[in-house]
Amino acid sequence: MNPLRPWIGGLACLVVLVGAGSVRAESPPPSPLRLIPDVADVVIEVKNPRQLVEAIVTLDAVKGFMGLEAVQEFYDSTTSRRFYQLLAYFEKELGAKWPELLDKLGGGGAALSVQFGPDPAPAFLVLQGKDEALLRKFFKLALEIGEGELARNESKEKPEKGEYRKIETVHIGDKFYAAVAGSALLVSNQEKALQAGIDLHLDGDKKSVAHSAGVAEAKKLLPPDPLATAWLNLESVRKAPGADKIFTLPRNDANLTILFGNYLDLAARSSYLCAGFYRKGESLLTTIRVPSGREGMTAELELHAAPADQPGIRPLLEPKGVMYSNSSYLDVGKFWEQREKLFTKEQVKGFEDLDKNSGRFLAGTQFSKLLTQVHPYRRIVVANQSKPGYKTSPKQPIPAFAVVVEMKDPEAFSKSMDTILRGVALLVGSQAKLKLVEEKHGDYMLVGYRFPEDVPLKGDDTDIRFNFSPCFVAVGKQFMAASTIELGHELIDILEKEAKDPGKPLKSSSMQRVYGSGGVEYLKSLERLLVTQVILSQAATPDSAKAQVRDFLAWVRALGNVEIDTVYGDKDSRIDLRLAPAK
Repeated sequence: MNPLRPWIGGLACLVVLVGAGSVRAESPPPSPLRLIPDVADVVIEVKNPRQLVEAIVTLDAVKGFMGLEAVQEFYDSTTSRRFYQLLAYFEKELGAKWPELLDKLGGGGAALSVQFGPDPAPAFLVLQGKDEALLRKFFKLALEIGEGELARNESKEKPEKGEYRKIETVHIGDKFYAAVAGSALLVSNQEKALQAGIDLHLDGDKKSVAHSAGVAEAKKLLPPDPLATAWLNLESVRKAPGADKIFTLPRNDANLTILFGNYLDLAARSSYLCAGFYRKGESLLTTIRVPSGREGMTAELELHAAPADQPGIRPLLEPKGVMYSNSSYLDVGKFWEQREKLFTKEQVKGFEDLDKNSGRFLAGTQFSKLLTQVHPYRRIVVANQSKPGYKTSPKQPIPAFAVVVEMKDPEAFSKSMDTILRGVALLVGSQAKLKLVEEKHGDYMLVGYRFPEDVPLKGDDTDIRFNFSPCFVAVGKQFMAASTIELGHELIDILEKEAKDPGKPLKSSSMQRVYGSGGVEYLKSLERLLVTQVILSQAATPDSAKAQVRDFLAWVRALGNVEIDTVYGDKDSRIDLRLAPAK
């Protein structure tokens, strides 16, 4: 164990609580960015640590989490007790309670930077205080505690004092360097990085990130008043060894192009990436942005970005008990049409050979034909299956799921898929004895398959198969394939209603949402298993374990929904991650 870890961890915990006290009407301290060298490739800044801490700890979701019995037990742990003892000691020695104390020590903000290149990469932390005398006293006390902890662990290392340009420095081993420069605490893992910060303190901040054009542009790109921000120099990322093989088309790894081509296109055309963290009411938002969008995009982004005169995506599907829903724009046909731009000659040949032979396992239909017969709009949904399709209950319940794609030629595509899926079912059915089920739903015929309950299936001792009754149907321009007939019936109604009233067009190119309420309903089906795990892990009584599980499920339900939204603008793009509590 690293002998520095206990006391450095305590110091870090103390720093995290910065600014939780009241803010006095006084001149604001200088920005910590003035002491970060402009060669930094990553910059993370917290302008008002007090607001950040309060934004998190006062959330109802966090309060609920802290009230869980398992979390309460942590407060009785040795680690927790040692931290609060350390906190009480600082309060006594420095003559103030931690809210006021921490506001004076770090009320001016904090900034962390990293520079790419050397190993280890130079990291530099600046904590801007309001009271220089108190900061020096705190630093001295922290070093005394650290030295005592090192001695207790019989470590050969100890704090050693030095000097750089008449400013006292301290280092422990070769990976911890610190100094107090005016009212700022400087900490780094390299001596040269610490000295660079001291130079900026003594010589002025002209060569600091406070005057970086990229950092300034990022602030304009982000919404106002963030609780915390981050900035990444993408130009440095692209200069890293081997980066050209990732950011340049065609790539040796086709998976990167297929799965992450849109993001790589944006990163290749952007000078930086920035992010901001926000709170509004009980909702949290993290937004990631780059200064590039549709203008100048390559074939990679064209696959994911709908034309400006078309909707970005279709509405999310939200059946009863929905746990997860995804709607995206992905023109898979262009993978084939633009294959010579996107892939290497060897990869293109492999795809073309696969296409020539695809008719053998796609009932005579070529793979490339299927790709070009569908619109770029596709949706995926996962839902808790409240209505069972079998009398036999599987020992391990699995949520129902479905895929919905939009067809360019509904008659041709649905005919091709009908032939393919029936062929697959025939092949699987010969082993599992699947029974064909055709059920009328309004004007539509839902084609599905069920497992016989009176015929055992070798290898399925837990009856997993009774989670599934695969089905498919075409509803207007939408083709739907679901894992259960019950979900299929419900989605037919949703798709039919949507065709009559499509609603307001969405600008997003991708949206996915996780639903706390649906997750709770599924977890309820696993309640016995969860109770058993609590009993075994905590030696709890059955009644106590049941109460803990109920409290946990209530907390999950209160969390609400988590949503990830991707939008490609003309000149910028963003990914928004939102946590919205249950209403």
